[in-house]
Amino acid sequence: MKIAESSFLVPITEKHQIEKLESANAEIAFFGRSNVGKSTFVNNITARKSLARTSGKPGKTQEINLFQLRFKEPEISVTLADLPGFGFAEFSKRKREYLSDLSITYLQKRPNLKLVCILNDIRRPAEEEELALRDLLFELGRHCLVILTKCDKLNQSERSKLPVARAKEYNLEKTDFFLSNIKTTPEQFWQKILPLVE
Repeated sequence: MKIAESSFLVPITEKHQIEKLESANAEIAFFGRSNVGKSTFVNNITARKSLARTSGKPGKTQEINLFQLRFKEPEISVTLADLPGFGFAEFSKRKREYLSDLSITYLQKRPNLKLVCILNDIRRPAEEEELALRDLLFELGRHCLVILTKCDKLNQSERSKLPVARAKEYNLEKTDFFLSNIKTTPEQFWQKILPLVE
């Protein structure tokens, strides 16, 4: 599963852009708490070091950024949506509410949205926001995949226990999870994902 081309498409900063933006591609959205490693994960699975902006300071993504990937094998194009992180306390309440509303509108209104990936630091229990997002996706009939990040920071005992604990919290099957660490290759992710969006 080779990526032939990857490029930044457009930022979405206003709700009215969401329904007007036309695309024939299947779309995959990435959503998670600020500093969960969302932009880093997008860069990893696209084999591009700086396709999505990363920062040591949480809250860097303040819009919905769309990227297009074109695969050589199989011949398919998909659109990735990097959504603003939630739970970033340094934003004003009004700013947090606006970014949340923007993201929820995207999840509701995009007809080609095939999969929503919730990123969760494996060391952190699923909290109210993650579980509310899971429930919203169920209500919308959206396919949900939980990506457990920072698995490389665990010892051997934690690697066996924590995925089980996170699965119980989300009340999802083992197949609804993907474990990510610094050694995760793009091919490992896309082998799991592309059959879900073709």
